[in-house]
Amino acid sequence: MTTVKVQLNKSRALRDGRYPLVFQIIHRRKKRLLYSPYHFHEQNFDVSHGRVVNRRTRRIADLAQINAYIESNLQELQQTIDNLEHRLEEYSVSDIIQLYRSGQDRSFVVIYMRRLIETIEQEGRAGTACAYRSTLNCLLRYLVQNEHLSFEDISARWLNDFMSYLHRCGLKPNTVNFYLRILRAVYNRAWREEVPGAHSISPFRKIRLGTARTAKRAVSKECIHQIARERVSNDRRLDLARDLFLFSFYSRGMPFVDMAFLKYSNITGNTIRYTRHKTGQPLNVMMEAPLKHLVEKYRNEGEYVLPILKSGSKALYKQYQSALRRYNRQLSSLSSKLDLPTPLTSYVARHSWATIARSSGIPVSVISEGLGHSSEKITYTYLAALDPSVINAANRRVTNLNSRKKSL
Repeated sequence: MTTVKVQLNKSRALRDGRYPLVFQIIHRRKKRLLYSPYHFHEQNFDVSHGRVVNRRTRRIADLAQINAYIESNLQELQQTIDNLEHRLEEYSVSDIIQLYRSGQDRSFVVIYMRRLIETIEQEGRAGTACAYRSTLNCLLRYLVQNEHLSFEDISARWLNDFMSYLHRCGLKPNTVNFYLRILRAVYNRAWREEVPGAHSISPFRKIRLGTARTAKRAVSKECIHQIARERVSNDRRLDLARDLFLFSFYSRGMPFVDMAFLKYSNITGNTIRYTRHKTGQPLNVMMEAPLKHLVEKYRNEGEYVLPILKSGSKALYKQYQSALRRYNRQLSSLSSKLDLPTPLTSYVARHSWATIARSSGIPVSVISEGLGHSSEKITYTYLAALDPSVINAANRRVTNLNSRKKSL
């Protein structure tokens, strides 16, 4: 027995209280959801009839078109099931989905992105899937009720309107560029897959997506000493946050995601060998005494070096995201407790290592290699602006040198 129902998925609400409209398929006690490009408030959906209705002051545009879309998809799904019934004695809910999608129009951006996110998740790229889902949610907020956006509709003018909307929402330039880069990647992939409406002459070609220079978040060597000396053993959460911050600093700015997934199998003798999650670049870190101390302090019987993830558990990426949020909250509390001039975040340890290395006279090329950057250009975006006193001292040296030459 196979059932198909249209409903709202209450587990995935948008910020404005709307829910995605989905088609629920149950076959042999296995359930799958097919997402439509629409979202609605609960009061705008008639559960008993599986239809969208006008029950708010603000009327829904194209109500008849939306309900026609629902009816059409229900018929297509039922036809798909009937075809499988005649062709196969046994089939799975995945067979229903696959056969249905083979005939589904991928020219709609929302439908295409949902399928792409599913593919990325199946490939185990949870972080990338999260970034794409964030972009999709932002796009849905912009589209509101008119969610049947096709790739043919994406023009330079549409992109500029979308960018203006993002700026009006108060998003920073780099965040706007982040969303546009992902949307561009989706468009380019759709073109490579010959999706109707995606053209070789990209509408993104005239859109500039540079990176705005931001204030660098780094603390001084004295602040690092202050953090290391602070007694917070009476608060286990603050103690762990402080130690994770120092672990990152002592390990040449190891990112939090790499710390979370760091295993004892990555340690051989006095060397940590790991591969960066973000870039896939292998790195070797020689452990100095402070780093060895932290490894021993948290030594346990599990597979992970630090108490961030639980060994043997599932949904590790969700655990990592929750742990990162807790970590940043505790770092904020630690900053207040120490009255630090620069608030601590998960990025500050990495920026601080780079900035202190630079002020110590270490060449940028060496700093770049230590951070695992693919080019020195990336490293320069990590480095804080030089202290004015350093620049003044350099000018004094140059000026004095010129003066001596004149006297000769």
